Amino acid sequence: MPDPLSLAENERRFLAQELHDSMTQSLLQVNMQASICKQYLAMGLHAELKKELDALERQINTVSHQLRQLTGDLRPPVSSDGSFNAILKQQIETHLQRGGPPVNQIRTDKIILSGPKRLALARISQEALKNIRKHAQATQVDITLTSKEGQCQLIISDNGIGFDDALVPNPLSEKGGAGMINMCSRANLVGGKFDIHAQPEQGTSIKVTIPL
Repeated sequence: MPDPLSLAENERRFLAQELHDSMTQSLLQVNMQASICKQYLAMGLHAELKKELDALERQINTVSHQLRQLTGDLRPPVSSDGSFNAILKQQIETHLQRGGPPVNQIRTDKIILSGPKRLALARISQEALKNIRKHAQATQVDITLTSKEGQCQLIISDNGIGFDDALVPNPLSEKGGAGMINMCSRANLVGGKFDIHAQPEQGTSIKVTIPL
């Protein structure tokens, strides 16, 4: 079982990668456009300068939007009634607002968890939905949330491009990437279990089981 310090360190690496992926390219674009504006100003090309300034303004707005999304994702999820269901509902709404594929909620039992367990499950579902938006190229997401025999089980599946899960026999290995390591570590830290199944062109499915 991973220790909390290892999880915290891995999340720092994960956050650094997220900042690099979402912000670095956008900021490089801003810098390039600012340089072009200086050139147009020096050459007295005011019409071209205005067009480039308009493009620069749009790019800055994009960077600001990306930063708001990232900081919003880092805030602890809040449940209006103490259930995980309220958090999942908000995550699905956010997923759709950010252009994610439609979600089919096959079954959603009401799940009441302690704070640490609810947070762990919320971070796992958040990461799973984000991975679908970024990588899966899916057109459908299925979610099943059940409670049975003292266990809570969450299954999130997509019909995207998938991958060969035989190449990642252990979700805690570096081959799984920081996101998968985080999901597995969070489940383990609250006494749960994380499984992932995928095949090329057959989608991906994650299953999280946590004791109630």
